[in-house]
Amino acid sequence: MKMRLLTIGVGTKGGEISSFLYRKGVKVNKIPLFRCYAILSSVDDISRIKLDEKNKFYLPKSLDVTGVMNEILSRYEIYEGAMLITSLDNEYDVNLTFELGKRLRDVFEDPIIILGVVGGIKDSGEFRSRVRTLKRVSNVLMLTRGDKIEDTLEALNVIARVGEVDLKKRVAGEVVVDTSDFFNAVVSDGFTVLGHARKNLPFFRFFMKRSQLLAIRTQRMLEMVREAVRNLSFEGDVESANSALIVFAGNPDEITMDGLFSCINFIESLNRDMVVRYGDYPIPNARFVSSVVLFSGLRRFKLD
Repeated sequence: MKMRLLTIGVGTKGGEISSFLYRKGVKVNKIPLFRCYAILSSVDDISRIKLDEKNKFYLPKSLDVTGVMNEILSRYEIYEGAMLITSLDNEYDVNLTFELGKRLRDVFEDPIIILGVVGGIKDSGEFRSRVRTLKRVSNVLMLTRGDKIEDTLEALNVIARVGEVDLKKRVAGEVVVDTSDFFNAVVSDGFTVLGHARKNLPFFRFFMKRSQLLAIRTQRMLEMVREAVRNLSFEGDVESANSALIVFAGNPDEITMDGLFSCINFIESLNRDMVVRYGDYPIPNARFVSSVVLFSGLRRFKLD
């Protein structure tokens, strides 16, 4: 099953990210998996944010979200979850996201993800307060630094396709991880971080012996997972995470079971009590391999 997400960007930063996912988010059979909206409090943002006009809403310093949510939910689209995107630096945006989350919880049976963007906030007490506020109305709170947004969105593009099987091309992953696996990995107390790595494939690999190719592929996969862990969206104590998810996407010839098990062993070495889920999404003839590593249930963070 594909992971179709009702995606609502709140405020300037949330609207920018929702606009990015609208333009560059993954599509299956030309149908976007991120169904993107924005709720904005600046008149300038209304014209600047690139979304369908009917998917942009102006809410000037009001926390009454009833009319906006009624309009969005009246369109009767099918979702597997919702994602609200907001800046943790902006108190109004956080409070508005909280009201949206409350409204969604009243009418929405599927999990609610909040993607919180952390920029210049330095007060750890205020930060903790805003994190607690958003956790109250979400099943998953993902955190990302402002300078990590591009990698974070690339990772979300990979994760959004986790349940896809191409029946026309008869292509499926070595290990199919579906939407329920994703939510089982991330629905927990604490917060979630994720990392992304991507490598383009060289042409000369076709002239190597099979044993050499297998070794190189396994080594590449392990290096990519290590790179993703070094490049997490937000600083947290991953050794205390209670669950992890590893997903590879790209050329199926480059994704091996030996590589997957090597990556699992590496992640498990960080914390033997952590539950590790894993899978892959093949893209025939792709000239790249991407990896995503996600850790959930973190409690300790670093602002500086």
